[in-house]
Amino acid sequence: MNLENQNPVGFSQLISERFPQFTKSEKRIANYLNQNQDEAAFLSAGEIAGRLQLSEATMVRFARTLGFDSYPTMRVALQDSFRHRLTHSARLRSRLDDLRADGDIFERLVASEIDYLTEALQTLDRKALNAAVELLRTHQRVFVFGLGPSLSLVDLLDIRLTRSARYVIPLNTSGREMLEPMLLMESSDLLIAIGFFNLTPNLQMVLDYANQHKTPVILLTDTLGPMLGDKADVVLSARRGPVSAFHSLTVPMTIVNALLLALSSVDQEKVMTNLDKLDQLREHLKKTNGSLNR
Repeated sequence: MNLENQNPVGFSQLISERFPQFTKSEKRIANYLNQNQDEAAFLSAGEIAGRLQLSEATMVRFARTLGFDSYPTMRVALQDSFRHRLTHSARLRSRLDDLRADGDIFERLVASEIDYLTEALQTLDRKALNAAVELLRTHQRVFVFGLGPSLSLVDLLDIRLTRSARYVIPLNTSGREMLEPMLLMESSDLLIAIGFFNLTPNLQMVLDYANQHKTPVILLTDTLGPMLGDKADVVLSARRGPVSAFHSLTVPMTIVNALLLALSSVDQEKVMTNLDKLDQLREHLKKTNGSLNR
């Protein structure tokens, strides 16, 4: 099968879908390609094999396992993928071109979001959702990891879970700033990790650390489920649209809201008691501010 003319968006999804069937060496290659896509797209089979201490023949077999006729054919697909997601502006420009096709940007955007939500309605595993709610119900301290556009989801979970009487530790900074909070992670805690499309070094590190300390993990993702499923106790997976497109957070935000509402339903007494305390604090603050302004 020749995949040279395959939609480049499908390359990462192709790796994710076939990841569980890869050999140990093939998984090393897949992880390397995902973590170094921009550079790997322009390296030869021999160069990547040398960096991974594998044979060039193993690289060729990996390409054929994915369905490509040869390694150079696979590299062409990688280069096409690189060009399509070269810059955020290019992704946004492509999205705008699609939305302008029939004039009304708002109407077409809403229609596309409805399509993605409808797809999520069919594909999101309800058993996984229920299992995630049970993990939230039975764990008091929750670490929440997310970077880049996912920061808004981390903030939402931080606020709402705190109101639900959970102690939340956000992991929302890259580099060394994230390491100190991670030191607190124990087996009695819970980690919610948010990651889309790319397996970044930060996401890999957080998941590995949680696994090392036997901390249960809920992974919210789009295409990384097959690749990281063995590192998470629960995977909540739903597509947000084509990988090369400008993504909104409508689908993952809806999943997060569903989690929070379901938690409030199954742990209603505890949540409502905490919200009553919040209302009392607000009233106290209002009275204090009123007396100070007299």
